[in-house]
Amino acid sequence: MIKVGVCGCGTIGSYLINIILKKYSNRIFLVGVSETNPESLIRLRRSLKKKMIVFSLEDLVRKSDLIIEAAHASVVPELIEYVIKYKKQVMLMSVGGLLSKKGLLKKIQDNKLRMHIPSGAIAGLDALKAARMGKIKSVKLTTRKPVAGLIGAPYLIKNKINLKSIKKDKIIFQGTALQAVSKFPKNINVAAILSLAGIGATKTRVCIVASPQTKRNTHTIEIEGDFGTILTCTENVPSKLNPKTSMMAMLSALATLDGIMINVKIGT
Repeated sequence: MIKVGVCGCGTIGSYLINIILKKYSNRIFLVGVSETNPESLIRLRRSLKKKMIVFSLEDLVRKSDLIIEAAHASVVPELIEYVIKYKKQVMLMSVGGLLSKKGLLKKIQDNKLRMHIPSGAIAGLDALKAARMGKIKSVKLTTRKPVAGLIGAPYLIKNKINLKSIKKDKIIFQGTALQAVSKFPKNINVAAILSLAGIGATKTRVCIVASPQTKRNTHTIEIEGDFGTILTCTENVPSKLNPKTSMMAMLSALATLDGIMINVKIGT
């Protein structure tokens, strides 16, 4: 029986908790959750119709074999410290958090941390990893999002960009993946995933488009190298519970968990 703890009870965290209890209850013991938002806990308990044990982040890691992070980028550095300390496995959804602290990626490598990163809401990562074995000239991500999926982004607030005034497709950001994940921490996690699989966060280019007409989160990836050219486009249906989250991101998290259950022995 694998002991799993879930950090974050938002859209993806709650989805996975429900699936674990329904589909994997004979193979996974759900230790509990770590969540600082009381409203998220209330919604989770209502959906489960049962009480969920809440732990501090460190206690959750200590008691679990595998920790699923589905919270936010800011929690990742602290979580990684505990995971390394207690020699546990982790599945990360807020991949942008790996770029937020200098030296964190090297520390993960030095400690040989067993970390699982779902593909999120994009396609083509296997091809990108293959291309990396040769020479990659450029990687560019163009993300087109419904206006509702961008509400609350720090970059928009800081620059006083009024989303209600946007009547047609408008580029609201262009820069590196590193810049994108810091300015849009809840909107552009795919940029971090793409950069880690490819040429890095400072070389991967990102363009974000606010689109009042579209109802889907669309990610177009252009890769050029000595292998040739790769072009992929993923049109994602937003979650009904949260327009900032693509349904594909939720399914990729489930697919990763399913793969762990099939291929990996965890704990003692």
